[in-house]
Amino acid sequence: MPLIDPFLTLAVPQDLVVAFIGCFSRCEYAMKASTYARDDHGIAAAAWQRLANDAVGWVQVEGGSPLEQAIELLVTEPPRVQSFAGGWQAVPLRGAQRLAQAIDAAVRVRHNLFHGGKHSPEAAPGRDEALVRAALTLLTAVVDQCPGDLRGAFNNG
Repeated sequence: MPLIDPFLTLAVPQDLVVAFIGCFSRCEYAMKASTYARDDHGIAAAAWQRLANDAVGWVQVEGGSPLEQAIELLVTEPPRVQSFAGGWQAVPLRGAQRLAQAIDAAVRVRHNLFHGGKHSPEAAPGRDEALVRAALTLLTAVVDQCPGDLRGAFNNG
């Protein structure tokens, strides 16, 4: 019996998944090639918390914009975290500011998508797709508005 197409049971359109994975992976590459790298036991890693805290100072959010709506969704209805014993649980977002919390939520969206959490039948219809769209909107804005070397590394790396 052949394996099923993994996109058949995914609650997010395949083209959106591909766009999100492409943007997220390029963003992490750019972070590691810029000032947003950290040493994780000798391995270069993306410094998401530092980026989240710094982005509060440069990201401009216009009222009623898709970016504002994305931040609102990610902060007020954040992705849950799958625990070993307790299933899906609500876990507080990291960050003192809403934007920093939204970036933390966007990283959770990536974790859930990459580790199988978007195949779960538990989510309300449309929720997973909305979270992926919101995370993509947010990441694009953070990189695009960055005044430092992150945007250049994203575009030229």
